[in-house]
Amino acid sequence: MAMITGLRRRIGAMIGGFDAGAYGRRLIKFRPSRAHVNTLIGQAGPTITARARWLVRNNGYALNALESWTGNAVGDGVKPTSKVEGAEKKQAIQALWEEWQAEADSEGLTDFYGLQRRAARELFLTGEVFFRFRPRRPEDGLSVPLQLQMIPSEMLPIDMTKELPGGGMIRQGIEFDLLGRRVAYYFYFYRRHPGDSTDPRLAGEIVRVPASEVLHIIDPVEAGQVRGVSRFAPAIVKRKRCAQTVTVSS
Repeated sequence: MAMITGLRRRIGAMIGGFDAGAYGRRLIKFRPSRAHVNTLIGQAGPTITARARWLVRNNGYALNALESWTGNAVGDGVKPTSKVEGAEKKQAIQALWEEWQAEADSEGLTDFYGLQRRAARELFLTGEVFFRFRPRRPEDGLSVPLQLQMIPSEMLPIDMTKELPGGGMIRQGIEFDLLGRRVAYYFYFYRRHPGDSTDPRLAGEIVRVPASEVLHIIDPVEAGQVRGVSRFAPAIVKRKRCAQTVTVSS
């Protein structure tokens, strides 16, 4: 049966006249996987992400590409403009915004515009990034009782896939309902990165966070894609070879 199917495919390619579908000498070994992008990312995604991060840490060309794309994507940051009528109200809203954006980062390392830059950087590096809305108590003294917690791709276990009672499904760390809507995200405990050996707290602990509390920023390359993949993916092998050549030459 397999032989007959292969023969039909070859005949179809010859009749159709598409060089890309032919099986000539140059293409006889060109047999790419027919698996969906979700399957491919599930198999290779974590390795691609780790290699992309390695390149940025060790290769100046990769770092320059990342920083250039980030700068072009967000620049100084996307700034909102109030459409409220009335000069006083608009001024009050703008003043409150300026106070909040300076306090937006839950880690206290940057402001809202800095978070945009970090998000764009992660989007290029891993193809996705997550933000969790963190409500705060009035006694915390913030201008608005809300902060944003940036969560890297590695904090959502890509190998977590299973069926749930009632027909739901967890796919690559994301829970979907029967209609395919995102219901929740399963993160490693929010204070503990799985690769951070400097923090011994609750290693491997996973928490379920409702989708209403999470912003998943992703740059999908194919329909139905669940998780992101690094923009470095097509260049990682070439850049690694270039780095090895430079090392040997020097």
